[in-house]
Amino acid sequence: MLISFILALGALYLYMDKETLNLDPQAREKLGGQYIPLENGVVHYQLSPDALANKQSVGTVVLVHGFSSPMYLFDPTFEYLVKQGFQVLRFDLFGRGFSDRPDSDYAINLYVKQLHDLLTALNIDNKVNLVGLSMGGAIVTHFTNRYPDQVNKISLIDPLFHTPARPEITAVKVPLLGEYLAKVVIVPKLLNGLSDTVFDPLSFPDWKEKFEPQTHYQGYSRAILQTARYLSGKNFKAEYEKLGQLEKPVQLFWGKQDQIIPLSDSQKIIAAVPHLEFHAINQAGHLPHYEQAEEVNTLISAFLND
Repeated sequence: MLISFILALGALYLYMDKETLNLDPQAREKLGGQYIPLENGVVHYQLSPDALANKQSVGTVVLVHGFSSPMYLFDPTFEYLVKQGFQVLRFDLFGRGFSDRPDSDYAINLYVKQLHDLLTALNIDNKVNLVGLSMGGAIVTHFTNRYPDQVNKISLIDPLFHTPARPEITAVKVPLLGEYLAKVVIVPKLLNGLSDTVFDPLSFPDWKEKFEPQTHYQGYSRAILQTARYLSGKNFKAEYEKLGQLEKPVQLFWGKQDQIIPLSDSQKIIAAVPHLEFHAINQAGHLPHYEQAEEVNTLISAFLND
């Protein structure tokens, strides 16, 4: 009986394991896009043409996504800001999208270094404006605290303040069990988690079509697992307080119906950064910039030009 159960678990693991492809030069040639090698691996990015006037006056805008979905989550923001004349950079964090999946603990420091190395490699030496979504909010906060002279303004969208206490996050810390759950439970849940992510699923009809390709390349589930293990129990209150002490212009958005990181967490950010500009967005979940694109992106543009 036990042997049959173990075999069934193994069969399920193999069935759910969709990581059959390698992210090599041949794969990337077929995928298209812009790529650049950094110290920790190759990064998939998109940099809009040099909008010289805005670059000189306000700086390049850098969009940093969150835990599981790559840079396409910024499609509306990227397109809008480019049309407004900004130079805009977005990229896939390591382990996501079509960036490499290095052998790493996937701690915040990995992503801070990735952003710093990317700006250096692309010769972006003016002060930048950072827009961070969810975990990306924590990343840009850490980056700003470490490299304050490189940052002009910061926009935070439903940023991660502390990791919510969820049973699956505790379970993934267990060796082997975490590896199993990552492929059998966590990645499928992310792939099919649109209803938990947005207020109106119709606002993102091609969620699965856009999300799934990255999950077929080896290393995605490992990156998600390692990030979840790192984030378990983490609280970034001190980093946001340090950001507040820098007194840089900060803008904060929160979807009123966010089921991933509750609206109540916005008060913790406001307490840490009391001078910030706050916008609670109605009829929006965890992706207000996507669900209410016209409202949010107009506010971001105005904030950058102010």
